[in-house]
Amino acid sequence: MEEWQDVPIEVENASEGLDASPSEIHASFEISSDHLGEVRDRHKMMLVTAGELPESQIAEIAPERRLDWIVRELNGRTHKDGFTIPLHGAEASLVDLSKGEMDGHSILRLKVGTEFIRNIPLPNGIEQIEARLNGGVLDLRW
Repeated sequence: MEEWQDVPIEVENASEGLDASPSEIHASFEISSDHLGEVRDRHKMMLVTAGELPESQIAEIAPERRLDWIVRELNGRTHKDGFTIPLHGAEASLVDLSKGEMDGHSILRLKVGTEFIRNIPLPNGIEQIEARLNGGVLDLRW
């Protein structure tokens, strides 16, 4: 049987300093910067709280993704014919829904009390919306 010998292995950076390419520096920063993910999450949370999307070009690229994104951020679920959003603690008298149009897109404005207002994009061609508040969960179907 052969015996293992400790052989020193030298680990060398692929490139460092001024020899590194911009993509290598960017990758190194992404990996080593733990707080970057936290900053992104807080920025996204701030935009969601303000009722905005982190990426405004989503509206032009894929409106259906906007709906999925906003419903997920409100801890809800989308369905093929609507979506559900938990509104625990809200009474039916505090919930106000209105359908309108913004920048050529159908929008559902959800208002709960006086503090919480969200503009939720709707798929094209939605004429009729049925809404029910059951057990603190808002269920919308079209």
